[in-house]
Amino acid sequence: MLALVLTTGTFAYTYTNTTTASLNGTLADAVWTTYEASENQPDWQQIMPGGQYDSEILLPNAPGDEDEIKFQFPIIGNHWDKVDDMPADDGTTYLSTFHFNKYETDLYNLTDHKTLEDGVVKDIKSISVFFRFSGSTDRAEKFNGYARAVIKINGNIYEGKEEVQTGGEYSTRSFEWRGNPTTGRPWTWEQVNGLQAGISLKADKVLHPASVTQVYVSVNYEKKITQSEVPAGDLFDITPHSDYSGDLQVKIYLTNTAELIKAYSYLNMELYTAKSIESQKPMTFRVLSLENGVVSFNIEGGSDTEYVVEVSGGAYRLVSPDPDDWGTGWSIVPELYCEVTQR
Repeated sequence: MLALVLTTGTFAYTYTNTTTASLNGTLADAVWTTYEASENQPDWQQIMPGGQYDSEILLPNAPGDEDEIKFQFPIIGNHWDKVDDMPADDGTTYLSTFHFNKYETDLYNLTDHKTLEDGVVKDIKSISVFFRFSGSTDRAEKFNGYARAVIKINGNIYEGKEEVQTGGEYSTRSFEWRGNPTTGRPWTWEQVNGLQAGISLKADKVLHPASVTQVYVSVNYEKKITQSEVPAGDLFDITPHSDYSGDLQVKIYLTNTAELIKAYSYLNMELYTAKSIESQKPMTFRVLSLENGVVSFNIEGGSDTEYVVEVSGGAYRLVSPDPDDWGTGWSIVPELYCEVTQR
């Protein structure tokens, strides 16, 4: 007696059969077992690299190549340590200028980016320089402060658009560079490590300064995971007839290996079936991989109302973070075929 199920992760086709012979003296002309793809399937689409966006903050940690802003508070220390606070201290430390007919520029070296995780690719989409600055307030009259984000890369200095803040309250503004302005190409992490960033600052009128209290860089990237754990979930629900007490053998086949090997360097799925003979042994799961293609579980008695074949763990590694490198006909979704027989 044989019953078959095919799952492609979200769709299932179930075939059951009946028998005219008595299996245990009571099941003549009855379906001896049924099973179907589980509702709680693993979410294989989450393996697709990309689509996870994040950012990393780089703070000033040393003087850069420009040091023009005249005044700092406190007067001890360096310019960079007046603007490196996270979160901003809003005037506990700051730089200021009274110069109103030209900009004064400061540049700072930055902390290096964090070491990349194994199996993770971070494609930089842009860098943004954030700065928190103010004008001034004298009695009831408010005066403007003017500021521009500044970077230095490959020996060249670039400025963002002019921002204006009226009055003595601090306001955060930013400017984004979507690519390296020198090369016209996407940023690399090596270039980010060589980046200097800062601010150009200008006052409104004599005796009415502009101030800056914070400068930092946000590196905005798309996170592409190429190596991780496989998604967990249930594959098949097996339901023996209530009057059937015989033994069952469950085999799970991987049927689309040719498509999977275009996307995966390796794919190992730890399959588990509770109350099977295998689940009582020290190794409670069976590994289904691109290499072996099939695993089996044995059930004695078949007296439980339901048995569930599940993915309980495992790992994968993709060929590359870019699906365009995988060629045509690839798939990241294992097609699994279930066969249940009397044992």
